[in-house]
Amino acid sequence: MKKIELLAPAGDFDCLKAAVSNGADAVYLGGKNFSARAFAQNFDQEELLRAIEYAHLRNVRIFVTLNTLLNEFELENALKMADFYYRSHVDALLIQDLGLYYILKQRYPDFELHCSTQMHVHNVQGVINAKKLGFKRVVLARESDLELIRECCKQGIEIEVFVHGAICVSYSGQCLMSAHTKGRSANKGACAQCCRLKYHLFDENNKRIPLDTEYPLSPKDMMLIDDIPDLIDAGVSSLKIEGRMKSSAYVGYVTSLYRKAIDSYYNGVKYQISERERNELKVLFNRNFTNDLLRGGNGLFGQKTPNHLGIRIGEVVSHRNGLTYIHLNDTLSQFDGIRIGEFGCIVNMLYKNELLVSEGKAGEIVAIRTDEPLKGEVYKTYDHILEETIDQRPEKRLPLDLSVTIRPDSAVSVGLSCLNDSYTYLSDKIAQKALKTPLSEENIRKQFSRLNETPYFLSDLKIETENAFLSIGDLNEIRRQSIQAFNEYRLSLFQKDPDYPEITYQEPAEEEKAPDMIKNEDDIMTGQTHYVLEPIVNPESRYSDSKYQVISEIGGLLLPSGHKIAYYSLNCCNSYCYEFIKRLGFEHILLSTELNDEQILALIAGYEERNKKEIHPYVFAKGSIPLMNIHTDPLKDKLTDHHKYHLSDGQNSYEIRYHGSILELKKEIVQSHEKIKKKCSFFISD
Repeated sequence: MKKIELLAPAGDFDCLKAAVSNGADAVYLGGKNFSARAFAQNFDQEELLRAIEYAHLRNVRIFVTLNTLLNEFELENALKMADFYYRSHVDALLIQDLGLYYILKQRYPDFELHCSTQMHVHNVQGVINAKKLGFKRVVLARESDLELIRECCKQGIEIEVFVHGAICVSYSGQCLMSAHTKGRSANKGACAQCCRLKYHLFDENNKRIPLDTEYPLSPKDMMLIDDIPDLIDAGVSSLKIEGRMKSSAYVGYVTSLYRKAIDSYYNGVKYQISERERNELKVLFNRNFTNDLLRGGNGLFGQKTPNHLGIRIGEVVSHRNGLTYIHLNDTLSQFDGIRIGEFGCIVNMLYKNELLVSEGKAGEIVAIRTDEPLKGEVYKTYDHILEETIDQRPEKRLPLDLSVTIRPDSAVSVGLSCLNDSYTYLSDKIAQKALKTPLSEENIRKQFSRLNETPYFLSDLKIETENAFLSIGDLNEIRRQSIQAFNEYRLSLFQKDPDYPEITYQEPAEEEKAPDMIKNEDDIMTGQTHYVLEPIVNPESRYSDSKYQVISEIGGLLLPSGHKIAYYSLNCCNSYCYEFIKRLGFEHILLSTELNDEQILALIAGYEERNKKEIHPYVFAKGSIPLMNIHTDPLKDKLTDHHKYHLSDGQNSYEIRYHGSILELKKEIVQSHEKIKKKCSFFISD
């Protein structure tokens, strides 16, 4: 049985080393552009090459994220990056944009492609379609429960699921709130975290309805460490930790805990996270933990703050002479970070009995300097000793077996073996016949044991020599050269594995300018023809049997329908995506609402130049559209069906609607398309 993969994040090289050293089987990271974590430090080309070599020599795979939507102006640079990744031997590319998929599939048929969670694959039919399109792996939506995961794992394609870290309140790839209210697209890695803002609930008479929290859209963090056995039994291929913007200590520690849980399962031992480990996990970062999306519970929301909570370590008891006194129930050290209500600081000076100390323990009263009196509970949000301890973990090294043969008048032979890789190196140096003292096994062993600057530790060393001589300098040079040659050999083994089905496309039909579309509930009218709008969120893969369909997500992409229109939620942003969807038999395409007129004109020009055919895409003009599609209702038991409610952040107001069990936050959007009105048809929503 193939063991499940543990996949860890890396926002920089220190995080990469932490992930590898703490047991990751694979690491995912992003380049400087077109990554869904645009504000992580990320990797430039030189750093990426170094990262690939570092990981591959330690038997760890590297996945690169190129998982943003791409407009026509961005395609060229994105393709240059994809070409660099391909030639740099990254193991897989995570993508969102269907246009990028369409190009890569043709240019690099042996490039392993994964559906990013941004692609909004959230049902069995979407997984089936991903397999048909030649993807090697699907990263399922975080909203997937265990039953759905089990069914997806039966489809003959690798399934990757998130197990730890931040949760997006809206289905990934379908959150437009940041783009349309803050000018920062979540689909381009620049999410403004609108779900972490304060919101107030109002009824149809604009009367405020009290909530238990001012942050009703801010979910807890995911933690599925207790669910590892069920996920392995379900057939999941990879367990993914979120956190490309977290510290190296966070990445290392979380990876180490999930490594323990996975190894315990395969060793037949029940793993239980200890109280100490749980507290250390919390102080590194937490917004409280939940497995509700997997198990279907009701505790996903209810946060009093959207920020890192830390752990409670005490309570303020008094304030005098510029000092705030704290009664501790846990350790507090100098240079730790704490939070008291809205106040937060690094403890540069810590007092006990009016003397400076480096540490206070549970049961003691300590003091910190503050300008104003403070009251309330004290939380530790940064533990500098814990962070340093985690970061000092030794780097991962692999066992190396050596066999060294040195005979007079012969090239020195060095056999190297690591895991399943074996290699023989013959040196340019020729051993001489010893005139006085022959080379001893002790000296040979001493020089070939020096592996500190390599990815290896010496597991076994066999030596054959007889009356031969080489200088110590020659021995060192032979050791260095043999290790280098072995590294180059092992790196060459990370080759592409072509395993893609052939896909045949139909020729795009000529496209005439169509009448404007009008949406009325789940029905769309174009001219006198009514189309059924298939749902954007469709976890049960239920589609109508209508001959006229508007397709909203990947699961419906390959439906055999006579008349299909692509909805804006398929995120068509460039001419290659347009061409790909047209070749699947779609009559018309409603472009992404995130495109401006210049980008739309560039898309049209790119398609027409390449295909020598005119197109007239649909563009969104006016209407109320969902900016968030929320799986778990954060307002449960607060609303009644006969009222119209809205949420307000003080600047924008969002209408609350339900589509089945999915809560939609809708807002009226108006887009002027004066420059392109002769080239496009318009979509107007009720």
